[in-house]
Amino acid sequence: MPSFEKSLTEVAVNKHLAIPSEFLQHLPDSEGGRTITFPVHDVSGKVWKNFGYYIRKGGGYPKPVFQNDWRRYVQDKRLKPGDKIIFRVERNEDNGAPIYTIAAQKKIELFGSFCWSSEF
Repeated sequence: MPSFEKSLTEVAVNKHLAIPSEFLQHLPDSEGGRTITFPVHDVSGKVWKNFGYYIRKGGGYPKPVFQNDWRRYVQDKRLKPGDKIIFRVERNEDNGAPIYTIAAQKKIELFGSFCWSSEF
């Protein structure tokens, strides 16, 4: 199943999350500069109905970013720079339709070392 993992930056937490360009092929088709929205399921079962992405122009290559419900997700999960997300595309067993999922991992310090907790 296609997936990517990202450590969050200040920009990702406060504005938008850069999506790896090679992951574009697994997202709903872009419609030329418009924000494309689609539902994303988190591991707690909540559905974020207006997760969106658009492709920023410039630099000679596509620069896709998550926005819309991305910000709400970050706020709901109280994510901070250094935390991680894992984004996956699964398939509906009945009809093969894509199911987009996201999970967060909080960066925590434990006895002087850093580790990540699973979504809460």
